[in-house]
Amino acid sequence: MSDTVLVENVGPVRVLTLNRPDKANAANIAMQRRILEELEKAGGDETVRVLVMTGAGRAFSAGGDREILREMAEGTCTDHEELGHLTIGAIQALLALEIPAIAAVNGFAVGYAAGLVALCDVVVMGESAFLSDPHVHYGIAGGPATQMMWPRLCYELKARDILMTGRKVMADEALRIGLCSAVCPDGEERVTALEIAERFTALPPTGIAETKRNFNAPLIAEAAKLAVVPA
Repeated sequence: MSDTVLVENVGPVRVLTLNRPDKANAANIAMQRRILEELEKAGGDETVRVLVMTGAGRAFSAGGDREILREMAEGTCTDHEELGHLTIGAIQALLALEIPAIAAVNGFAVGYAAGLVALCDVVVMGESAFLSDPHVHYGIAGGPATQMMWPRLCYELKARDILMTGRKVMADEALRIGLCSAVCPDGEERVTALEIAERFTALPPTGIAETKRNFNAPLIAEAAKLAVVPA
């Protein structure tokens, strides 16, 4: 399985599985391209009622490749502009989705991946899973998605603490402060997410879509102002 993102339909539920398990699903450029492509496809497919995102193996995703982060910190990253466009594109695509998006976080979701999780409507975490945005450890700012969403989901002082230290947020804390919707036993993240998805598919899609549009309208306007910072 060489594809960086596996796509599966479970009835009307589209499951995207990040698939570089030997690298803890670290998001290289090829994976980020595929994620954006599949998010846009899901948004344009009327047969898809719910989107579930998860990771193959031991993690949701370790975030961006460390080599890329080092190059960004040193100002030597030749793919900086494309990475910026891919990151902003994924934010805008997730916010534009009018179907529920569920993150099934196995192991950990770090950096870029923590941003994807933050943009989902429902977040399920395994009991030993954690979230983290450690960009400050590389001398660069926190990701645009986590900086946009975490202060809204918990509160600003807590988001500042998490983002300005780059520390881990374990599942129990994430549930307590509002970065997670539900905690389940390790290994049951996908099953739990699909159970939640089934509840959504039992409802008329129009009400869900309108509710999401109302929630996301100010976020979409904010995301439209994001710009790629020149390297």
